[in-house]
Amino acid sequence: MKRWLILGIGLAGCSGGQVGPDPTTPAGMQTLCDMGDGPSCARLGLKLYRGDGVATDLSRAAELLERGCSSGQVYACGELGNMVRHGEGGKKDTARAAVLLTGACMAGHMASCTRAGILYEAGDGVAADQVKAAQFYQAACNDGDMRACTNLAGLFSQGKAIAHDDRRAAALWTQACDLNYGPACTSLGNAYEHGVGVEQSDTKAAAAYNKACDVLGTGSGCFMLAMAADRGMGARPDHQRSLVYFNRACEKGHAIGCHYAALAYEQGSGTAADEAKACGLYEKACDLAHAPACMRAAEFYESGKVTPYATTWHYLDKACVAKSWMACVKLGSALASGARDLPADPERGQVLMQKACDAGEKIGCAGLARKP
Repeated sequence: MKRWLILGIGLAGCSGGQVGPDPTTPAGMQTLCDMGDGPSCARLGLKLYRGDGVATDLSRAAELLERGCSSGQVYACGELGNMVRHGEGGKKDTARAAVLLTGACMAGHMASCTRAGILYEAGDGVAADQVKAAQFYQAACNDGDMRACTNLAGLFSQGKAIAHDDRRAAALWTQACDLNYGPACTSLGNAYEHGVGVEQSDTKAAAAYNKACDVLGTGSGCFMLAMAADRGMGARPDHQRSLVYFNRACEKGHAIGCHYAALAYEQGSGTAADEAKACGLYEKACDLAHAPACMRAAEFYESGKVTPYATTWHYLDKACVAKSWMACVKLGSALASGARDLPADPERGQVLMQKACDAGEKIGCAGLARKP
């Protein structure tokens, strides 16, 4: 009897002792992280990145993911690499992102394989290498990442550094579309429309575009439906229907959809002409980094169709940033001696001219040659 009493007292003493930090709460994760627990740093970093139960804090997220990565948490390295790739929570550094993503991929973090593939395909932060990109995409595709399967299909379709294989591309797009990845449905629709890798079928093309747009909410699918209606795929051209889908594509963040909708309102195609709507849509496309739309918006303000005139320079600047070299030339020339509502800034004007010249725009080089 005494023995059980002693044991009971002992158990009570244990249960009444100091309780450690709760590893499931943000506060507990922070405490454990401060005590040197790398996994807790990684978990809290991911929560702060995603805004999962806490306010989003990209700077803190990057710091904590860095600590988690240093402790060997592979997914922390992958998520940190993705942040660094986009400049989230710190300076953009695609070269470092490539190192982090490649390492995480090799250690089994499949989302990092897709992201590394994107960098190698584009030559962003690393030397372009389509073969490596394909290997990364294949690994992630095998693991069920439909974005990777879709990107791999694109490489087979282009045949730049791996075998050109339209049938395999179509098969991969079909697989990804069947699993509800919208961009794959768009690409599959295009393959059916043009009979590339599959037997040509306007009906199947329209079905794939419809799934991408109406079912999965993919802007590129809406854009392709608009283009199909505009040129009369399987029927007569229907400019009213095309405008509906250009607008829908724009609403889903498709920059060229916004541009084409703007063009329709400007020209009165499928609707009454409306220059105010056109300008607003050019501005939206510009905000989505579509350089031709930035130029067109600048022209609207320059011509006086909309006001104030000074906004011309704002959109020329955005066009230049989006790599419209003629926009750099126009803005640089205006800055050289000043222009309407634009104070002179010869030094910046020369910088913009140099930027255009370095990109191969001869008029920019000529502007440099005229420097006093």
